[in-house]
Amino acid sequence: MKKLRLLIPFLLLVCALSACGKKEGAELVKNGYELLEVPDNAGAKASFEEAVELGKDLTMAYRGIGICYMNQGDFSSAADAFKKALSESGAMPDKVDYDINYYLGVCYHKMGDYEAAKERFDAIIALRPREVDAYMQRGAEYLYLKDVDSACTDFDKALSLKKKDYTLYIDIYNMLSETGFQPYGEEYLTDALNKYDRNMSDYDKGYINYCLGNYSTAKNYLEQARTGGNKNVEVLLLLGKCYEELDDTAFAINIYNKYLESNQDAGVYNQLSVSLIDEGRYDEALEAIVNGLELDSNECRQELLYNRIVAYEYLGDFEKAKDLCAQYLVDYPSDENMAREYNFLKTR
Repeated sequence: MKKLRLLIPFLLLVCALSACGKKEGAELVKNGYELLEVPDNAGAKASFEEAVELGKDLTMAYRGIGICYMNQGDFSSAADAFKKALSESGAMPDKVDYDINYYLGVCYHKMGDYEAAKERFDAIIALRPREVDAYMQRGAEYLYLKDVDSACTDFDKALSLKKKDYTLYIDIYNMLSETGFQPYGEEYLTDALNKYDRNMSDYDKGYINYCLGNYSTAKNYLEQARTGGNKNVEVLLLLGKCYEELDDTAFAINIYNKYLESNQDAGVYNQLSVSLIDEGRYDEALEAIVNGLELDSNECRQELLYNRIVAYEYLGDFEKAKDLCAQYLVDYPSDENMAREYNFLKTR
């Protein structure tokens, strides 16, 4: 499930909560953010709403409610909550206000109002002209407004402010590729290799070559990264994807299983399930999905639930797939692809 990567830092700002003298409200809000980490979205939302009823710590409470709605995919309600959070803030914008504006910009983006989203990042840049994330986000909005020249101007500005950050080049490529401007993205990646090849790690080179479609070269760099001591899950997942692209899905599955023998990771279980589905091993894919969901983590949860529905469809159990689809849409009502799939399943 490819999505535009959003670059907002998730700041809990617990220190801001504890500094407040309104102890009861602060405790409710602090509890809400702790529940978000569990994750317990319903419990967090209830805690934030109780703080609102008391009229305490309203900026942080409404901010938390907005995040809860975002987790549910209800971006309209989230935007309303974030606007209330801003209305309760002080006259002078502070760290929390910038943070909320980022979230609000994302809500407008998710709602398809790219102009309104861009205006949020315009405002941030006007006050913080060296804010790299704001340039990246505004560049993304320009892409959705079909203004690739303005987008690239913002991307170039971000790169000038954060030199040698190879992840920016990859983020830029992904944004351009996913909005129909892949040749522009390839130019950025090629430029990164030409400028910084000597300074890049094997993982960086592997990632960029993977994006450029040089899967064999990418695989070699990633194998060097792994044998050189980089055992991070990101290396493993990308290496597995290289093998999949090189039509060696069985070896990719072996890599994932080997890793899972000593490490538990929802992302690896998710990628394992995708590979198993590709191999037609649907029961094994479901087992991997269950193992991933049992980790009780927000990481890849939506993708795991999505792939569970896909696996049941391939198994021909359309009734089970329909029931799971209905449950999925309760948590992620804005997923239009799944909504269409649900309408299809109701006809089976």
